[in-house]
Amino acid sequence: MKILHIFLLFLIAVSFVNSHALGRFFIEEPFKRGEFGTAYVTIRNTFDKDMEDVNVKLYIYDLGLRYTSIAGDIEDNDHVVQRLFMYIPENIPAGDYLTKMTVGNDEFRDTQHVYLRIV
Repeated sequence: MKILHIFLLFLIAVSFVNSHALGRFFIEEPFKRGEFGTAYVTIRNTFDKDMEDVNVKLYIYDLGLRYTSIAGDIEDNDHVVQRLFMYIPENIPAGDYLTKMTVGNDEFRDTQHVYLRIV
């Protein structure tokens, strides 16, 4: 748990490196079928206005699974870490899956693709 806290502090510190809203993220993988997985995502507001109702979405293409975090507000030139909980069904095949992670609201969107391992 202490390593996770240190890693989260590291995520916050390095999240100021580029101007994208989707900062660093950490996914506790491999995900296990029949259990919950967790992702931690740094969201940066590099604009000079507050961002409202910002959330994280994760979509696993081959499985058709979609997960969404609880939306939150981010003040101008600030950042937050959001947590995304994902239940992985027992009946899906193990493997590596292409996943789209999106951060945004009605006004902006930032997307990155990553592979996710399910065992």
